[in-house]
Amino acid sequence: MAKLVHSAVTTYMPQLKTPLSVVFRKLNTQIPTKEIKIPVSYGHVAGKLWGNGDKQPILALHGWQDNAGTWDTLIPMIIKDRPILALDFPGHGFSSWISGTTYNEWEWPRLILYIKEYFKWDKVSFLSHSMGAIAAMRFACVFPDDVDFYIAIDSFILEGHDLNTLVDKIYPKLMQKGLISQKWLDKEPPTYTLEEIPKTWNMATNGSIALESVQHLLKRGVKQSKTDPNKYYFSRDPRLKYVLLIPEEKKMVEALVRRLTCPMLFIKAIDSPFSSSKFSMEMRDIIQKQNDKYEFQFVPGTHHVHLNNPEVVAPIIEKFIQTYKLSM
Repeated sequence: MAKLVHSAVTTYMPQLKTPLSVVFRKLNTQIPTKEIKIPVSYGHVAGKLWGNGDKQPILALHGWQDNAGTWDTLIPMIIKDRPILALDFPGHGFSSWISGTTYNEWEWPRLILYIKEYFKWDKVSFLSHSMGAIAAMRFACVFPDDVDFYIAIDSFILEGHDLNTLVDKIYPKLMQKGLISQKWLDKEPPTYTLEEIPKTWNMATNGSIALESVQHLLKRGVKQSKTDPNKYYFSRDPRLKYVLLIPEEKKMVEALVRRLTCPMLFIKAIDSPFSSSKFSMEMRDIIQKQNDKYEFQFVPGTHHVHLNNPEVVAPIIEKFIQTYKLSM
């Protein structure tokens, strides 16, 4: 296994004897998958269950405006004894859109609690990315005794903002745009050809999702136009673009992270701008000092490194699982 060094932190790039595409095809065809629906008051929450359902699954949570397809390349490399349930958050993928209210980032940990009680799980095990990692972190802090382990990829807290700018500029804009987006609900969004869709998604993430990786999100993320059968549109709830993601006050975040007592792995992508602020590093330092089961690892890649380069992420997860004798 070759080593790369960045900022005095060792990163890992495994050397594969077989091309990744061949490895993925072989693994992917051997793992059964099943679509599931969890009933909720506004419809259902959809999920893709990997593996056999006779054991409690690990809960895989995607990032903002992505869907359960974000795990399609990584899960085949790490799944072993336990199934993995990759969710579509409300408004994303195949899940229903929340009606009668706007989206709120504290709704996600509440949803996790609902799912835990719906399936009668004793504890929850998390594989999470970005917004999903923030949701899992909040659940793990509020219910520290209800979490087996917590794996977070490239983000787990909302970055700090200048509060004056937030109140003076960001919130008014989000609220105004949010009202406008309500009018879009009954209208078909902008449409694109099959050739344009991957490029548009790639550009919308500033290249974070590689062009060849977009295909894994398309099945759950686009629909055929009703007015032009040769075109397609992004099928997520347009209101998601204007979610009021409210950065918590620093003391609130400190109070949360001090309650992170479960085994935790945080994987930070070198080429990602997220979780790079002084505030984020201070929170990581707090966790490291008070949780002796906290692991932190830099890896080469973008914010969507788990999707683009799963071969970089998989061995780190496997080592974490082995170190703390966890079930994967």
